[in-house]
Amino acid sequence: MGVKRMAAAEQPDLVAQFSALRETAAAANGLVEVEVDGTSDLVGLKIDPRAMRLSSEELSAAIRDAFGRARDAAQERAAQAIPEALRMETPELTTLLQDVKADAHARMDEILVVANELTARLDRLMQPKP
Repeated sequence: MGVKRMAAAEQPDLVAQFSALRETAAAANGLVEVEVDGTSDLVGLKIDPRAMRLSSEELSAAIRDAFGRARDAAQERAAQAIPEALRMETPELTTLLQDVKADAHARMDEILVVANELTARLDRLMQPKP
């Protein structure tokens, strides 16, 4: 069974879809609230006036904590939003990956041959002269 290919007009605009996605997380007992989109951009930050009683280090840590949790949740939702067809390995992708692997092995073999030749030359040069 083949994978149905979507025409360009049918393909979802993933960047727009991710940009529209929102996740919010709070920290410091709700005194700090951060909102990010599916691309992990910060789109909202609310700091309760009572948060000003926190030290600058505590406030900074609360913002980082809320941002990290919101970002993780947004990335999880964004990953789930990727169409299954884009996650599937196609014959074309498999062939391309095999070609890249074969090319990498061939280049590595060439490098090893040159390295062995250089090592042999160095060994000869380092031998004491009679």
